[in-house]
Order: sequence, then C-alpha cells, then structure tokens
Amino acid sequence: MPRPLLLLFAALLVLLSACEPSSSTAFTATNLGVGDDGWRGIPLDLDPPRTLPDVTLTDVDGQDVALAEDLAGSPVLLFFGYTSCPDICPIHLRTIASSMSALGVSTDQVQVVFVSVDPERDTPERIDEFTTAFDRNFIGLRGDIEVVEEALAQLDMPGPVVEGADPRGEGELIGHPAQVIGFDHAGVARRLWPFGARRADWVADLPRILEEWTAERGSGRASDDPQPLDTDRDVEGLPGSHGQGEEQP
Repeated sequence: MPRPLLLLFAALLVLLSACEPSSSTAFTATNLGVGDDGWRGIPLDLDPPRTLPDVTLTDVDGQDVALAEDLAGSPVLLFFGYTSCPDICPIHLRTIASSMSALGVSTDQVQVVFVSVDPERDTPERIDEFTTAFDRNFIGLRGDIEVVEEALAQLDMPGPVVEGADPRGEGELIGHPAQVIGFDHAGVARRLWPFGARRADWVADLPRILEEWTAERGSGRASDDPQPLDTDRDVEGLPGSHGQGEEQP
C-alpha cells in the first residue's frame, strides 16, 4: 500500500482488526518503508494531539496504574490485545522484544504496555504468563471493559468486538485495534506501527525513539542517553530481519 494511504489511515485511527490477518477488517503492512522523515512508523500529526489515556487500570500484582501519570517520563509502546489471540498479539510483542534485545534497549528506556481487551478471560495470572513469555518486564494491564473502552475512545480507536468462535476451540475471537501506538516521554502519541511491522522496522525506529522521545538529561525522569547504534549493521545481524513480523528461520 502506498505510504500516503498509510498516513491517511493513521490520521483517522480507525484500524480495527480481528486476530486473524485474513479478516476483512485486518490492516497489515508488508513493508512500511522509510518515510520522508527517516522513520518507519507512521506519524500521528493530530490536532489536538492524543495523549496517554486518563484512565486507571490494574497490573498483574493488583496495583493501580494511572496511565497518564504513571507511564509518563519515558517513551511508551502501547498495545491493546488479548492473551488468546492466535497471531497479531504474540507476533507484535515477539517482534518488539527481539528487536529491543538485539539493540540492548531495556524496558527502563522504552516501556512496553499490553492492555487486555478480554478481561473476563484474561486473569492477572494469565496476563503475567503471556507477557513474561516475551519479556519479564513488559507491563500487563487489565480493567473493567468499560474502562478499557474509555481508554480506546480517548485515542479515537474502536472498542473490541466479538467476531465469532475461535476455530482452535479457545472461546471467541475478538476484533481489536491491531496497531502499536508510540508515546513520547510527555505522554503524547507520536507514531503507530500496524500489524506486519518487521523487526527491521523496529530496529530502525527504536534508536530514534530513544534519541527524540526521551526527556533531556536532568529532568529526573528520563533514561540515560543511548549510545549511537549502527542500525545497518545490526539489521544484517538479525536472523529473519527481512521477514514480516514473525520470527524467520
């Protein structure tokens, strides 16, 4: 899909996808390409800008997390999904985790937050097991579905939709936004990465997130300045960096 059309979709923020890439509502990016600004993620030049939702959810330890307050201070990658998701959710999180590991980027520098859209099935224990499979420091959150829907509404994103039985016999498939949204240290939504974003895309964008979205030293909230990364070298060294989302042999 031409990049101008990707930008149009991003501005509208109505990308709803079932957890099945072949769904009629799915939106994928087989190759984001490099934008005019050098990024792979799609810019969110919205007026007024969208910010971290002003809602409070609960982490896997039962502690309240006020998104707008507790997550501000360092960049955030926010994704709404559910633990029974057969493909979109695990692929997104696996790709982000492997990219961060390859570059030596920690969750102290870039927070990765997973919010369940299926609180009836997604218990704290189940969310903890799911997120820990990718990185033990990924943040898993849940809350009443009305609160989750409010968070999505504040981002102009559609709420979850039950789309039918899961052919694997694991309950129901749930349609949900399939993009990862990136927020800067001040909690302002800056870019999104649709399903299909590759490891090469994240390896290219993560250093820019650290460089451009982190508060200046001395603010008391920012991570240390990142060391320069040779992303061309790092991409070549990543197994499967040419693939679409999933780990490639």
